[in-house]
Amino acid sequence: MGISRKAFKVWLSCTILYWIAIGIVINAGGFFPARYQANFPLKPNLPAWQKEAGWQVDDPLRLPLYEIIRSPSAEKLPIQFQWLGYQGPIWNQHIHSRKTERFEFWSGETLDLPKGLTEADRQYVKDEFWRQRWARWREIFMPYLQNAILVPLAALAAIWGIRRFRISVLGWEPPPEKPRLPYSPQMQRLRKITIYASSAELLFWVVFAIASNRSDPQPFMSIVWAMLPGYLAPLAAFVMSLLWRGPISAALLAAFGFYLLFPLLVVPLVPQSWLPQ
Repeated sequence: MGISRKAFKVWLSCTILYWIAIGIVINAGGFFPARYQANFPLKPNLPAWQKEAGWQVDDPLRLPLYEIIRSPSAEKLPIQFQWLGYQGPIWNQHIHSRKTERFEFWSGETLDLPKGLTEADRQYVKDEFWRQRWARWREIFMPYLQNAILVPLAALAAIWGIRRFRISVLGWEPPPEKPRLPYSPQMQRLRKITIYASSAELLFWVVFAIASNRSDPQPFMSIVWAMLPGYLAPLAAFVMSLLWRGPISAALLAAFGFYLLFPLLVVPLVPQSWLPQ
Protein backbone atom coordinates (compact mmCIF):
# COMPACT_ATOMS: atom_id res chain seq x y z
CA MET A 1 0.00 0.00 0.00
CA GLY A 2 1.68 3.19 -1.18
CA ILE A 3 0.24 6.70 -1.22
CA SER A 4 -2.80 7.98 -3.05
CA ARG A 5 -2.50 9.40 -6.53
CA LYS A 6 -3.72 12.79 -5.29
CA ALA A 7 -1.11 12.90 -2.52
CA PHE A 8 1.61 11.95 -5.00
CA LYS A 9 0.56 14.76 -7.36
CA VAL A 10 0.67 17.26 -4.50
CA TRP A 11 4.09 15.97 -3.43
CA LEU A 12 5.43 16.11 -6.99
CA SER A 13 4.14 19.67 -7.55
CA CYS A 14 5.65 20.87 -4.28
CA THR A 15 8.94 19.14 -5.13
CA ILE A 16 9.13 20.91 -8.49
CA LEU A 17 8.41 24.27 -6.84
CA TYR A 18 11.07 23.50 -4.23
CA TRP A 19 13.62 22.73 -6.94
CA ILE A 20 12.76 25.97 -8.74
CA ALA A 21 13.21 27.89 -5.47
CA ILE A 22 16.64 26.27 -4.95
CA GLY A 23 17.67 27.22 -8.50
CA ILE A 24 16.57 30.82 -7.93
CA VAL A 25 18.46 31.01 -4.62
CA ILE A 26 21.66 29.67 -6.23
CA ASN A 27 21.45 32.12 -9.11
CA ALA A 28 20.01 35.23 -7.47
CA GLY A 29 22.24 34.79 -4.44
CA GLY A 30 25.33 34.95 -6.64
CA PHE A 31 26.50 31.48 -5.65
CA PHE A 32 26.66 30.34 -9.27
CA PRO A 33 27.90 31.58 -11.61
CA ALA A 34 30.14 33.63 -9.33
CA ARG A 35 32.99 36.08 -9.80
CA TYR A 36 36.41 35.06 -8.57
CA GLN A 37 39.86 36.44 -7.91
CA ALA A 38 43.18 34.63 -7.54
CA ASN A 39 45.10 34.59 -4.27
CA PHE A 40 48.64 34.79 -5.55
CA PRO A 41 51.57 33.41 -3.54
CA LEU A 42 53.38 36.46 -2.17
CA LYS A 43 57.09 37.16 -2.13
CA PRO A 44 58.79 36.34 1.18
CA ASN A 45 60.00 39.21 3.30
CA LEU A 46 57.54 41.76 1.93
CA PRO A 47 57.67 44.98 3.95
CA ALA A 48 54.98 45.25 6.60
CA TRP A 49 51.92 47.21 5.57
CA GLN A 50 52.31 50.66 7.12
CA LYS A 51 48.75 51.57 7.93
CA GLU A 52 49.90 54.16 10.47
CA ALA A 53 51.83 55.89 7.66
CA GLY A 54 48.61 56.36 5.71
CA TRP A 55 48.97 53.49 3.26
CA GLN A 56 45.62 52.72 1.68
CA VAL A 57 44.71 49.44 0.00
CA ASP A 58 43.51 51.23 -3.14
CA ASP A 59 46.65 53.40 -3.48
CA PRO A 60 48.79 52.95 -6.60
CA LEU A 61 50.92 49.82 -6.34
CA ARG A 62 53.56 50.32 -3.67
CA LEU A 63 55.92 47.94 -5.49
CA PRO A 64 56.08 46.51 -9.01
CA LEU A 65 53.67 43.58 -9.28
CA TYR A 66 56.38 40.93 -9.51
CA GLU A 67 58.10 42.30 -6.41
CA ILE A 68 54.82 41.52 -4.58
CA ILE A 69 53.87 38.15 -6.05
CA ARG A 70 55.79 35.11 -7.20
CA SER A 71 55.43 33.93 -10.78
CA PRO A 72 52.94 31.02 -10.75
CA SER A 73 53.96 29.66 -14.15
CA ALA A 74 57.70 29.87 -13.58
CA GLU A 75 57.54 28.09 -10.21
CA LYS A 76 54.48 25.88 -10.99
CA LEU A 77 52.76 27.16 -7.87
CA PRO A 78 49.32 26.07 -6.67
CA ILE A 79 46.75 28.84 -6.86
CA GLN A 80 43.75 29.37 -4.61
CA PHE A 81 40.66 31.20 -5.80
CA GLN A 82 38.17 33.16 -3.74
CA TRP A 83 35.04 35.12 -4.48
CA LEU A 84 35.71 38.61 -5.78
CA GLY A 85 36.13 41.02 -2.88
CA TYR A 86 37.53 38.36 -0.54
CA GLN A 87 39.46 40.03 2.27
CA GLY A 88 42.70 38.04 2.23
CA PRO A 89 46.25 39.14 3.06
CA ILE A 90 46.63 42.90 2.82
CA TRP A 91 49.06 42.74 -0.11
CA ASN A 92 46.60 40.56 -2.04
CA GLN A 93 43.88 43.09 -1.34
CA HIS A 94 46.24 45.77 -2.59
CA ILE A 95 46.85 44.18 -5.99
CA HIS A 96 43.13 43.45 -6.51
CA SER A 97 41.84 46.88 -5.47
CA ARG A 98 42.27 48.49 -8.88
CA LYS A 99 40.89 47.94 -12.36
CA THR A 100 41.53 44.35 -13.40
CA GLU A 101 41.03 42.24 -16.48
CA ARG A 102 37.97 40.00 -16.40
CA PHE A 103 37.94 36.61 -18.10
CA GLU A 104 34.72 34.68 -18.56
CA PHE A 105 34.38 30.91 -18.90
CA TRP A 106 31.63 29.00 -20.65
CA SER A 107 30.11 28.11 -17.26
CA GLY A 108 29.37 31.82 -16.75
CA GLU A 109 31.99 32.17 -14.01
CA THR A 110 34.42 35.08 -14.23
CA LEU A 111 37.99 35.51 -13.03
CA ASP A 112 39.54 38.93 -12.38
CA LEU A 113 43.31 39.15 -12.83
CA PRO A 114 45.75 42.08 -12.38
CA LYS A 115 46.69 43.78 -15.62
CA GLY A 116 50.43 43.49 -15.02
CA LEU A 117 50.56 39.69 -15.31
CA THR A 118 52.69 38.18 -18.04
CA GLU A 119 50.89 36.20 -20.72
CA ALA A 120 52.41 32.96 -19.39
CA ASP A 121 51.17 33.63 -15.85
CA ARG A 122 47.76 34.75 -17.08
CA GLN A 123 47.28 31.55 -19.07
CA TYR A 124 48.63 29.41 -16.23
CA VAL A 125 46.17 30.92 -13.72
CA LYS A 126 43.24 30.57 -16.14
CA ASP A 127 44.13 26.92 -16.79
CA GLU A 128 44.44 26.27 -13.07
CA PHE A 129 41.07 27.91 -12.43
CA TRP A 130 39.41 25.69 -15.00
CA ARG A 131 41.22 22.60 -13.76
CA GLN A 132 39.75 23.15 -10.28
CA ARG A 133 36.17 23.50 -11.58
CA TRP A 134 34.89 20.12 -10.39
CA ALA A 135 36.09 20.62 -6.82
CA ARG A 136 34.70 24.16 -6.85
CA TRP A 137 31.32 23.07 -8.25
CA ARG A 138 31.11 20.19 -5.80
CA GLU A 139 31.66 22.59 -2.91
CA ILE A 140 28.98 24.96 -4.25
CA PHE A 141 26.29 22.51 -5.33
CA MET A 142 26.60 19.60 -2.90
CA PRO A 143 24.63 21.21 -0.03
CA TYR A 144 21.86 22.27 -2.42
CA LEU A 145 21.82 18.88 -4.12
CA GLN A 146 21.52 17.12 -0.78
CA ASN A 147 18.62 19.38 0.18
CA ALA A 148 16.97 18.91 -3.21
CA ILE A 149 17.01 15.13 -2.73
CA LEU A 150 16.65 14.59 1.02
CA VAL A 151 13.88 17.09 1.79
CA PRO A 152 11.42 15.75 -0.85
CA LEU A 153 12.26 12.15 0.11
CA ALA A 154 11.67 12.96 3.77
CA ALA A 155 8.33 14.54 2.88
CA LEU A 156 7.37 11.49 0.80
CA ALA A 157 8.35 9.16 3.65
CA ALA A 158 6.29 11.24 6.08
CA ILE A 159 3.23 11.06 3.79
CA TRP A 160 3.66 7.29 3.48
CA GLY A 161 4.19 6.85 7.24
CA ILE A 162 1.09 8.88 8.14
CA ARG A 163 -0.98 6.87 5.69
CA ARG A 164 0.33 3.56 7.09
CA PHE A 165 -0.33 4.74 10.65
CA ARG A 166 -3.92 5.64 9.84
CA ILE A 167 -4.46 2.26 8.18
CA SER A 168 -2.61 -0.01 10.65
CA VAL A 169 -3.28 1.75 13.95
CA LEU A 170 -6.45 3.76 13.49
CA GLY A 171 -8.15 1.25 11.22
CA TRP A 172 -8.82 3.77 8.48
CA GLU A 173 -9.78 2.28 5.15
CA PRO A 174 -8.66 4.38 2.19
CA PRO A 175 -11.32 4.90 -0.45
CA PRO A 176 -10.70 3.03 -3.70
CA GLU A 177 -8.70 4.95 -6.27
CA LYS A 178 -10.75 6.24 -9.13
CA PRO A 179 -9.56 5.05 -12.54
CA ARG A 180 -7.40 7.58 -14.31
CA LEU A 181 -9.55 9.29 -16.90
CA PRO A 182 -8.63 11.57 -19.79
CA TYR A 183 -8.55 15.27 -19.06
CA SER A 184 -11.94 16.89 -18.78
CA PRO A 185 -12.75 19.59 -21.36
CA GLN A 186 -11.93 22.24 -18.73
CA MET A 187 -8.52 20.69 -18.00
CA GLN A 188 -7.76 20.36 -21.71
CA ARG A 189 -8.63 24.04 -22.15
CA LEU A 190 -6.44 24.96 -19.17
CA ARG A 191 -3.57 22.91 -20.63
CA LYS A 192 -3.81 24.73 -23.97
CA ILE A 193 -3.93 28.13 -22.27
CA THR A 194 -0.87 27.17 -20.22
CA ILE A 195 1.05 26.09 -23.33
CA TYR A 196 0.21 29.34 -25.13
CA ALA A 197 0.97 31.50 -22.08
CA SER A 198 4.27 29.81 -21.20
CA SER A 199 5.33 29.86 -24.87
CA ALA A 200 4.61 33.59 -25.03
CA GLU A 201 6.64 34.16 -21.86
CA LEU A 202 9.59 32.16 -23.18
CA LEU A 203 9.40 34.01 -26.51
CA PHE A 204 9.41 37.31 -24.65
CA TRP A 205 12.57 36.33 -22.76
CA VAL A 206 14.26 35.33 -26.03
CA VAL A 207 13.34 38.66 -27.68
CA PHE A 208 14.33 40.58 -24.56
CA ALA A 209 17.72 38.84 -24.46
CA ILE A 210 18.39 39.52 -28.15
CA ALA A 211 17.39 43.20 -27.87
CA SER A 212 19.39 43.73 -24.67
CA ASN A 213 22.43 41.95 -26.07
CA ARG A 214 22.57 44.35 -29.01
CA SER A 215 23.00 47.34 -26.73
CA ASP A 216 25.16 45.56 -24.15
CA PRO A 217 26.79 42.42 -25.62
CA GLN A 218 27.32 39.60 -23.14
CA PRO A 219 28.65 36.02 -23.45
CA PHE A 220 25.93 33.46 -24.11
CA MET A 221 26.23 31.65 -20.77
CA SER A 222 26.04 34.94 -18.88
CA ILE A 223 22.70 35.60 -20.54
CA VAL A 224 21.44 32.09 -19.79
CA TRP A 225 22.35 32.28 -16.10
CA ALA A 226 21.31 35.90 -15.58
CA MET A 227 17.81 35.23 -16.91
CA LEU A 228 17.37 31.86 -15.18
CA PRO A 229 15.05 33.11 -12.39
CA GLY A 230 12.74 34.61 -15.01
CA TYR A 231 12.35 31.79 -17.51
CA LEU A 232 12.63 28.74 -15.22
CA ALA A 233 8.97 28.77 -14.12
CA PRO A 234 7.43 29.13 -17.62
CA LEU A 235 9.87 26.53 -18.96
CA ALA A 236 8.73 24.05 -16.30
CA ALA A 237 5.09 24.88 -17.08
CA PHE A 238 5.65 24.36 -20.80
CA VAL A 239 7.37 20.97 -20.32
CA MET A 240 4.75 19.74 -17.85
CA SER A 241 1.95 20.69 -20.23
CA LEU A 242 3.60 18.93 -23.15
CA LEU A 243 3.91 15.79 -21.00
CA TRP A 244 0.26 16.00 -19.89
CA ARG A 245 1.27 16.31 -16.26
CA GLY A 246 -0.21 18.50 -13.53
CA PRO A 247 -2.35 20.97 -15.52
CA ILE A 248 -3.20 23.03 -12.45
CA SER A 249 0.40 23.09 -11.18
CA ALA A 250 1.64 24.00 -14.67
CA ALA A 251 -0.91 26.83 -14.85
CA LEU A 252 0.27 28.14 -11.47
CA LEU A 253 3.89 28.05 -12.67
CA ALA A 254 2.92 29.98 -15.80
CA ALA A 255 1.11 32.53 -13.64
CA PHE A 256 4.18 32.84 -11.40
CA GLY A 257 6.31 33.38 -14.50
CA PHE A 258 3.99 36.19 -15.59
CA TYR A 259 4.26 37.69 -12.10
CA LEU A 260 8.05 37.84 -12.53
CA LEU A 261 7.59 39.27 -16.01
CA PHE A 262 5.07 41.92 -14.98
CA PRO A 263 7.55 44.68 -13.98
CA LEU A 264 9.34 44.43 -17.34
CA LEU A 265 6.01 44.90 -19.12
CA VAL A 266 4.63 47.69 -16.94
CA VAL A 267 7.63 49.89 -16.14
CA PRO A 268 8.22 51.07 -19.76
CA LEU A 269 4.52 51.93 -20.17
CA VAL A 270 3.67 53.99 -17.09
CA PRO A 271 4.96 57.50 -16.25
CA GLN A 272 8.03 57.58 -14.07
CA SER A 273 6.19 59.69 -11.50
CA TRP A 274 3.82 56.77 -10.89
CA LEU A 275 6.60 54.39 -9.93
CA PRO A 276 7.92 54.04 -6.36
CA GLN A 277 11.24 55.71 -5.83
